[in-house]
Order: sequence, then C-alpha cells, then structure tokens
Amino acid sequence: MAYTEPTYADFQARYPDLASTLEATFDYWLADAARFVGETWSEADYGPAKIAYAAHHIALSSTSAIPQGVSRFKSGTVDIGLTDAQASATGFSATRYGRDFNALMRRNFAGPRIYPRF
Repeated sequence: MAYTEPTYADFQARYPDLASTLEATFDYWLADAARFVGETWSEADYGPAKIAYAAHHIALSSTSAIPQGVSRFKSGTVDIGLTDAQASATGFSATRYGRDFNALMRRNFAGPRIYPRF
C-alpha cells in the first residue's frame, strides 16, 4: 500500500487550535517533515507524525498566540510566568505537538532490542 500524504484539511482536523494557519505555512513545514518522516515509519503513523512535526514548528514560529506553559502574563513592567515544565522544555518537548511527534517517533523507533541468550 502506498503512503498517503496528509492534507491541510487533515492538519486542521487534527489540531483545530492551529486551523487559522495559512495553508502555505503548513505546506512549507510539511515539506520539511519529509526529512524526518519517511516510509520506514508505520503507515498509520506516517501522516500524524508529519502533521505533528509541522504543527510543532508552526507553534514555535507563531507570535500571535500566548505560548504554551505561560501561567500568567502582565503588561506594563512585563511579568511573565512559566510553568516549571515549560521553563525547562526544549526541542520537541517545548510544544504539545512536538511531544506528539516524539511519542510517534518512539513508537516507530524504540531503540535497540536486546535479546537474551538461550
């Protein structure tokens, strides 16, 4: 069976909070996801992984929304508070979409298998 490329509509359905993202922006990050997600992935995880990868980068580059993990925001002399988890999050751990991508990656590439000798 051939792998099916995810569409903009798939992206909007999976992550409705990012549904206002321009289709061109999604297409850019979807193309970038091809460097990390290929046909070595399970067919069921292929589309969701590419979408999660794109959503992670869209969320990181977004300046219009309050970042995830912000527990308070004050204007004036600027007083931003981050949750402990968000303050230390980096890489794919920095967004919920990146964490989705990591979970899918772990499911497809769990690491070396050690078999006991009999």
